[in-house]
Amino acid sequence: MNSKIERILYTGVGVLLLVIAFVFFFDSYNMFQDYIKKHNTVLGEDKTVMLIEGKACSQITGSEVIHQILQAKEREENDNPYNLYSGSISSSSPYSAEILISGTDAMDIDISQIHAESFYDVEIEKDCSGKIKRIQYTLR
Repeated sequence: MNSKIERILYTGVGVLLLVIAFVFFFDSYNMFQDYIKKHNTVLGEDKTVMLIEGKACSQITGSEVIHQILQAKEREENDNPYNLYSGSISSSSPYSAEILISGTDAMDIDISQIHAESFYDVEIEKDCSGKIKRIQYTLR
């Protein structure tokens, strides 16, 4: 009689541990899925360029365009000492893309011409390897 009670208790504890393991697994899986979903939405909202039906387009504000121009000018200033010494080796940095604002090169534009509250459409051209060659901002 004693051994039957022992066997029932051990079986009950084993089933209880198995149920706890399944509950823990599915709870952790759901928490992981929520974590992934939350971070995907954060990354999706943080991008300035979205892919819509295979065409890269987006709408950004003039302040973001001003920031891009300032970054491009700073990058060019930082490349000037390199270009002095490399001379004929390379004329432009392989990591920089051509930036055009309404058809004008970003280096030739005065920042005061851009209104921070206005909206711009973004068009991105890529080469066959997927590197960005040109970014064009067009005033809406």
